[in-house]
Amino acid sequence: MRVTQHGDPGDDDLLFVLGWGNEPGHRSVEWLLDRLTYEGYHVHAVELPTNGWEFERQYVSPVRAYAVDRDIDLVLSHSTGGLVAAHLDLAVRNVFLSPWWGTAVSGLAALLFPLVSRLPTTKPIVPSGISREDLGELKLAAELADVPANASPAFLRMIRGAQASLPPFRPDDVVFASLSDRVVDVRAIGDRTPASNLVPYDGGHELFASEGRERTLSTVLDALDGADASSLRANGADAADSADGTERPQPTD
Repeated sequence: MRVTQHGDPGDDDLLFVLGWGNEPGHRSVEWLLDRLTYEGYHVHAVELPTNGWEFERQYVSPVRAYAVDRDIDLVLSHSTGGLVAAHLDLAVRNVFLSPWWGTAVSGLAALLFPLVSRLPTTKPIVPSGISREDLGELKLAAELADVPANASPAFLRMIRGAQASLPPFRPDDVVFASLSDRVVDVRAIGDRTPASNLVPYDGGHELFASEGRERTLSTVLDALDGADASSLRANGADAADSADGTERPQPTD
C-alpha cells in the first residue's frame, strides 16, 4: 500500500482509496484530486496492491490503521477501493464510485471464472479484458498501459471471498454507479445498495475519465458534504456549479 497526500494539511481530511491499477499521477485521477483539493479537502490517496492474496492483511488492515491513526472520518473510494472501504468497519461516511462488489462476467467466462480462480498460483495469467472504452472516453492509452493486463487466480479468489463476505450496508453511505459499466457487476451493486442510497451517472467505469465528469462531480461533492442520495437524484447531476453559486474549476484537458 502506498499513500500520497494532496492539498493543504489544514483542510478537512479525505481518504480516497483508488481502484485497481490507478495512480495519482494518471491524468484522469489527477483531475479528480485537483478538484477535491480545490474544494477544501486534504486528500490521502491510497494505491492498493494489484496482485495480493490476503485481503485482510494486505488490503483492509493497512488502510484501516492509516485512517484510524489520522482520525479520518470521510472516505471516497473507487472500484477495488470500494470493496476495501466497505470492509473497513469505520464509523465514517462512505461515498463509493463504481465499487467492485461483483465481477462482470457472462457466457463461457462465467462458467470458467470460478474454476480459474481456484488455480493455486499467484502468477498473473488471467486476462483482465478491460478496454479503454470500458473505463471512460477520456482515459489515456498510457494510463491503461499502467493497469495490469492480467490478474492472478489467487487475487481473483481473494476478491471473490471479499465480495461474498461484505458487511451490511451503512444507511448513510452513497453509491454512484453507471448502468453501462462493463467492468464491475452493476447488478451486485444494485442488490447490495438500497434504491434510496444509489445515484446513477452517465459514463464508463471511471467516473473521473468520463466525458460527463464535470456534471457528475458537483453531485459527488454534495454527497461528500453530507447530502443524501435521494436529494442528489432530485437535484440531478447536470449542474456544473455548486449550490452556493461558486463556479467549479473547468477542465484543461
